Amino acid sequence: MFKRYQLKNYDFKLILLLVMISAVGILAVGSADESQQQRQLAGVALGMGVMVVISLIDYSQILRLYWAYYVLSIGMLAAVLIWGEEVNGAMRWINIPHLFQFQPSEITKILLILFYAQFIIKHRERLNTFRVLSLCVLLMLPAVVLLYMEPNLSTTILYCVLFCVLMFVGGLSYKIIGAVLAVAVPSLALLLYLVMQPGQTLIRGYQLTRILAWLNPEQYADTQAYQQLNSVMAIGSGQLWGKGLNNNVIASVKNGNFIPEPETDFIFAVIGEE
Repeated sequence: MFKRYQLKNYDFKLILLLVMISAVGILAVGSADESQQQRQLAGVALGMGVMVVISLIDYSQILRLYWAYYVLSIGMLAAVLIWGEEVNGAMRWINIPHLFQFQPSEITKILLILFYAQFIIKHRERLNTFRVLSLCVLLMLPAVVLLYMEPNLSTTILYCVLFCVLMFVGGLSYKIIGAVLAVAVPSLALLLYLVMQPGQTLIRGYQLTRILAWLNPEQYADTQAYQQLNSVMAIGSGQLWGKGLNNNVIASVKNGNFIPEPETDFIFAVIGEE
């Protein structure tokens, strides 16, 4: 199961880049919220350890359990709807009492990539047949439906994009891709038109508001697009050289608390400003 590696087998340039990016992340998170820095550091250390262990395992042995990964993925997404914790009207997290909480949709991304990698390898010669394509779509549907029910529209869309990328990399015919695009593009345009109509029930109100805020952020500057616009301001105010790590500049967007949750996905705003 384990491979015998020598040091020369490792891509140290890639490892160095990972370490550098992780170090920047730790420093940025610490600047945004000092209480989160130790947690970020522990996460990076754990991730590096897991990376080393997995690098020693023969990937073909890992892929042998691809059906188990699929079942586990669907099981975890279903468990969210049963035992998940509701936060801001959505159930996305599972809490393990006295230990930790985790978001299954983040784990299932990796598991489904492993599943489809092996599934496509086994059916590569017949990938462009109606039977195999239909099976690929049907196998993805449970995950997409469960995510939509959480509700988690952004991750649902991400999974659909991930599926398309996997099929493309797997060798999907350009003729099929062209046919799908010919149907998908006008269908998406029609769907966007429908969700913009008053009284629509396809998506929830707050989801529609987020879409509108993304399209017209200035109109939602004090609500949904508040953090988004202030993040752009922070990056711009940092200019080329930045204001310095952990600075005390009064005019700083971060120090003025104009980005309420800078340690989240908006951490790049802190990096850009400092």
